[in-house]
Formats: sequence, C-alpha cells, structure tokens
Amino acid sequence: MKLSIVIPFMNPNKQHFSDMLKGIVTADFSCFADIEVILINDGSQHDYQEEISLFAQAAPWLHLLTIQLALNRGVSCARNLGMAAAQGDYIALHDADDISLPERFAHSARFLAGHPDVIAVSGDMLVFNEQCSEESLRLFPLHHHDICVDNLFYCAMAQPAMMINRALWLKSNIQYTEKMDMAQDWDFVIRLSQHGQLANMGIPLVRYRQHLKQRSAGISSEFANIHVQGIWKKQLEQLGADIHPGLLHVHGHLSPYWLWQLSDIHQAWALHPEDVSAWAQEMLSKNKISQYVSEPILAQKIYRLQRQWHAWKASGNPATQIQSLL
Repeated sequence: MKLSIVIPFMNPNKQHFSDMLKGIVTADFSCFADIEVILINDGSQHDYQEEISLFAQAAPWLHLLTIQLALNRGVSCARNLGMAAAQGDYIALHDADDISLPERFAHSARFLAGHPDVIAVSGDMLVFNEQCSEESLRLFPLHHHDICVDNLFYCAMAQPAMMINRALWLKSNIQYTEKMDMAQDWDFVIRLSQHGQLANMGIPLVRYRQHLKQRSAGISSEFANIHVQGIWKKQLEQLGADIHPGLLHVHGHLSPYWLWQLSDIHQAWALHPEDVSAWAQEMLSKNKISQYVSEPILAQKIYRLQRQWHAWKASGNPATQIQSLL
C-alpha cells in the first residue's frame, strides 16, 4: 500500500507546526510500502524551511513534496492541489496544528482495505489546548446512514482525521469548494456520501488543537456564516422540507454543533415549543416521502434533540449543562 499525507498550511505557529511534523515521524507506517508527505505552503508570510528540513532529516524514509504558493489562495484550493498531486492508494488529510496518534494511518488504511466500498473513513478526536491540562473526547457517528443523518445538522466526520480511498475519490470527481470559510469540510463530506460509503472507526485518531486563531472560534448559531446556512438550506431542500425562515431558525438552533458544543444558547432558549414540534413534524413527514436519509435514524435523532431541548427548558435555567449517557 502507498500512502499520501496532504498538509496545507498558512502561517501556523512554528511550535505547533513542529509538533505536528514530529507526530508524523513517530507514526506506525509498517503496513505501507511507500509514504509521501505533501506540504502546501499557502502563501505564508514566514519561512518554515528550518522546520521542514529537520522533519526531512528525522524521517528520511518519507518522500517529501513541497508546493509553494506565492499568494494565499485558501485552504480549499491548497488541499485540492495537494490531493491532485497525490499518488498514494490512500490520501490522509492533515491540518497543520493537529497531532496524529501513532496508529492513525495504519488503522485507517487497514479499514479502507477491508471495506472497498468506503470512500472515506475518519474517527474521533482528542481535543486539547495549552491553557487546559485536561483533554476532551469528541465522538462521531460510526455508520454511513447515521453519518448522513447527522450531516443534516453539522459535519459528522472529523476532517483532520480523514483518510480517502483515492481510486473512488478520482471516480467521484469531488473537490473542495473554494471560498466556503469553515464550511468546506462539511460540504465535501456531504458530496462524498453520494459516491460511496462513509465510516468512522469509533476510536481517537488525532489530538485536535483548539486555539483562538481558529476560524470556528467564537462562532454562534445566530450568526452562522452564509455557507453554513446554505448547507442547512440545501440539505433540507433535498430532504423535501418546505423551506421558510422559521424552519431554518429552529433547525439552526437545535443543531448539536451549535447548541450543545458552543456557547450561543439564548436564541435556542427563546424557541417556542409549537415551533419545535412543527419543525420535527416537517422533517419526519417530508423525509418519509423523499427517503433522503434513514427514517428510523432520523426519527431517533429528532426525538433526542426534542427530548434534550424540552428537558433543558424545564430546568428553568439556560446555563444548565446537558450530559447524555451512551
């Protein structure tokens, strides 16, 4: 098996960048006959040659390709260029400030080799930052139909931990859409689902670094960018729902990515029970006709969101934290 690791970067913290590269050096590549690392410098203002040179010296068995862009063209463009240059059987996507766990690449490649109908596989993420000694574990749904249901609400695959079957991807002709800000990963995953099965392995694959310079830092559901709103709208249209501002308002504020993981709770608290019920009925009745996603899995998801919202409201305090047991 041959592996390609695609890493776009633009002005990352030098220590974070070095830590990321060290994680690759210590990874288990025993199942691969050849490994190439494709670094795409997306118009960085700083020189990272020292870090890259040390990386090349520490891992001479890796084939290193650096693509230098004179101007910043955006992460989607950079990632597309890197994937187009890849020659591996499998393409591992990597962010410039996250750290892959040692078994990540081997686990993912073996999974894809054993599941030839899966176009992309990912896993869970250990979330950390320098200000907090504790790590949290971010879980994602495991199976294709569960992922497709969750994609109605948020990106249900961790792009920093994703590996792609290159042959299936080439047949799909899917690329990252440029200038979609933080929504390009989600858009990419949704379109991939139309060309093959998706899967998550249910184990942590990366340590995901949270910091204030991330694009997603400080985003709230009330001010979700137009690309996120566009994905919600397009997904609901494909499901067959009657799109109107009220429906999108409820859907956005009940989406788990916003309500349960970020801090914007006031708009969700202000929703009316009858609007929540109407949203649920519209989602379930129209999907029954369109069969866009699995009926029983969507029903379970809608029930769980309603259950959480009603219990949260009944607590009488918007600051109440919701914890769900598996």
